[in-house]
Amino acid sequence: MFFLLRMAFWLALILLILPIGTSSDGGRQIGAWQALSAAQSVLADARGFCQRQPDACEVGGEMVSHILDKAQMSAKWLYENFGSHAGTEAPRAPDAAHGGSTLTPQDLLPSWGGEPATPGATPQAPSFSVPLPQRRPA
Repeated sequence: MFFLLRMAFWLALILLILPIGTSSDGGRQIGAWQALSAAQSVLADARGFCQRQPDACEVGGEMVSHILDKAQMSAKWLYENFGSHAGTEAPRAPDAAHGGSTLTPQDLLPSWGGEPATPGATPQAPSFSVPLPQRRPA
């Protein structure tokens, strides 16, 4: 899987460096450096957005502040309702009657309905009696 990710990375890097937009009708080719300079221009334009539109930036800032307040209150509510009760219950000690096991006697019964297994005992194969056919008289 990691090999495929590495291969995708290197192919994307090679495709970024190769020229884009070769056409037979004389279309313009865009190189990697031109694309990089265009991306830098877009970032510079985005930085100056608040200078051109101060009202939009103010409303956007209030909206981000409101969303952060809601996220903080939601996290506080989740912690109060679910997180604070996680550590208050003491862990249950293992049952000493079953050699430290928490299994009930019903859990220790085999699926074919035998006796409960005792801890430390070696398991025995169930004994089945198969009826044999009667011998033919000779």
